[in-house]
Amino acid sequence: MNKKIIVILLSVVFCSNVLFANFVNSDIAQLNPDPYSQALGGSILSFSPAVFGFFANPANNFSAFSKQIQASYISAYTRNYGGNIGLLLPTESIGNFSFAVGYNEFNKDIDSLEIQNSMMVAVNYVYPFLKEVPVPKEKGSVGITLKGYRLKAKNYDENANLFSMDLGFIYNLEFIDSRLYAAAALKNLGNDIDINKTTQKQLQYFDVSARYLVSDSGNVSIMADMIKNFEITDIGYACGVEFYPVNPLALRVGWRDFRDNFYKGITAGFSFDFDRVNIAYSYTDLMGTDNDQHTFTIGFYFGKIPSPEKAYNHYLCYNLKKAKREYDRKNFIEARTQFENILAVYPDNEEAKKYLNLLNDEWENVESDSKEKIEKVLAKAEANYFKNNLVRAQKYYSDILKMDPDNKEAKIGLEKIEKEIKDMDIYRNRKEHAKEIAEIWKQAVKYYNAGEFIYAKDEFNKILDIDPENSGAIEYLEIIEEKVNRVNVVQAESTFQKGLASYKEQDFEQALVYFRAAYINSPDRQDIQKYIQVCENKLEEVKNTESADNIFDQDAEEPQEQKINQSKKAAVKNKKTASAKKEKKTGSVTNSQIADSMKKQYNLALTQYSQEKDKASLKSFNTLAKMAKKYKYYNYNEQIKTYSARLKQRLANKAYDEGKAFEESNNLEQAFAKYKEAVSYVKDHKSKNEMKRLNSVIAQDLYDQGLQAFSSGKKAKAVELLEKSLEYDPDKTEAKRALERIK
Repeated sequence: MNKKIIVILLSVVFCSNVLFANFVNSDIAQLNPDPYSQALGGSILSFSPAVFGFFANPANNFSAFSKQIQASYISAYTRNYGGNIGLLLPTESIGNFSFAVGYNEFNKDIDSLEIQNSMMVAVNYVYPFLKEVPVPKEKGSVGITLKGYRLKAKNYDENANLFSMDLGFIYNLEFIDSRLYAAAALKNLGNDIDINKTTQKQLQYFDVSARYLVSDSGNVSIMADMIKNFEITDIGYACGVEFYPVNPLALRVGWRDFRDNFYKGITAGFSFDFDRVNIAYSYTDLMGTDNDQHTFTIGFYFGKIPSPEKAYNHYLCYNLKKAKREYDRKNFIEARTQFENILAVYPDNEEAKKYLNLLNDEWENVESDSKEKIEKVLAKAEANYFKNNLVRAQKYYSDILKMDPDNKEAKIGLEKIEKEIKDMDIYRNRKEHAKEIAEIWKQAVKYYNAGEFIYAKDEFNKILDIDPENSGAIEYLEIIEEKVNRVNVVQAESTFQKGLASYKEQDFEQALVYFRAAYINSPDRQDIQKYIQVCENKLEEVKNTESADNIFDQDAEEPQEQKINQSKKAAVKNKKTASAKKEKKTGSVTNSQIADSMKKQYNLALTQYSQEKDKASLKSFNTLAKMAKKYKYYNYNEQIKTYSARLKQRLANKAYDEGKAFEESNNLEQAFAKYKEAVSYVKDHKSKNEMKRLNSVIAQDLYDQGLQAFSSGKKAKAVELLEKSLEYDPDKTEAKRALERIK
């Protein structure tokens, strides 16, 4: 089989980087449908945004932010050409899926060709690596591609089927440098094919690559690949440079040397990466021939971005580039508008703030107030909201309100955007406070390793205040809870046994001290509570007996020895009394007694807090606050303030969640009661808005029930329901009139 036929046979698998080779001569053809990687010498670390990036590296599409449809056209070696269409479907939690189909038509001017055309189907799956602690971050991915081909012969009735599999991974070498990435790909694991009694083997090879971001200015990156073909001893190389001279244009140039006659030489290309469209082209100089390879793709993003974090990053980056472009063009009014819109959604972005300080032009008012324009702008606003472009959607809704301040659709749209922004607060806080989280994390782990679990728990809760979904902090808190519970049980049992020993010796006063200490560590144990009650009863009996003895026969003559003993006892008693008088008294209680009582109450409150008995703990801290005020003992004031605030917030959030659950099951009155409970803990809690919203809904529901009851002849029930309706909405005119008619 001559060289031209081999080259054409190899080109049927144009959707793969390297798929066929003549077993004897090892001629290699590489027709790549992805111009991003092709322009970089076929690098497996191109980070191509196109669907077809997975043909260069099966792990490529891990950072895809939205669903995408892509079309590709490729031509090479005179009149050989082919086309592909691909679909990418990212998900928020289970990875990304890609699908592609393709068709290739071969050179009709060469009569000796034995392959007329081919069809291809490919499926790719990518799963991202995530670093969870202390801040979630994508670190890379692992991917697999499965491909199938149907080859049709030209001059005789013969077809061939070929199946192939690629494996690959990408990883950020953060432990060396956060700008450094590494990748590897194992390509073309599959069967051989027979065409006209000639066997063609799939060229299996292994490619490793490194990529480094050289400069943030222009986003300049360099990459290098090393390729090992399992059929030959030589090693091939590739390299590339990528940079962005101006948004949205990107330029790429590369070189590849893989010891082949078909693809060896310079590569170059460019792309335009817009908000919802990407367009790219690559050129390959096929050295040793008079022909070149051209690849062109166009892709469209559609649908809502499934991950809020990726939506946040994508649209922030896109809108910043767009606003800066307007600034560079000296279109200051438009630039100012765009930077202000960015800050409305991303209020702490320093780059937008910096540019706003450079702009002094005033806002240009919206020109038209016509109904037709409002409808058009509203359609644009809703379309952008559906695509998660909150900056642009908010701009359009705001423009509508400038034209029509009472426009309900615009107000509802802005409310929806506000809710979306609140949902992004977690991610924003996580990103903005990454260093703070890391510092708190170190301190928390330090406390944990030292066995100071209460302090460690406080630190981990600080992380959750910033990032409520921090998996590392949640895991540590679960471990701490288990350890604290275990320690409490062990301490309670040990202290309880000491109490039993004193109880058996009938030292009830000492036993009571031990039993009360055990109760603090394990307040649910009924046996400890019973022993406390028994000891208190015994001590009360002793006290009553001593009082009776003091009254008995005080005037009787006492033996001399007894008088001496009593004199000694009196001396000791007087000494104790004198010592006690030296202590400053508050009412009839000494400072030491106050300190002891306060300490016991604080320990009880803290134990309940660690066990998440929030209501009991809040009650204990309130008692502690009252004691502090009564005795003017303020040592625990800061702790009381801190823990009480946390407990109220926790209880309010819990009540809010319970209210939402009731509302979802259509138990609106129970939901309202829970929202009201939440507001009783935290005055400005978000439950306040829910109460306002439910007021009219519940009032209307009760009003309808009242009318139904009246129509059924249940007058008393109707009055009860209508009066209850007015409790929720005192200004409800219909309910007032209905009550007047019924009464």
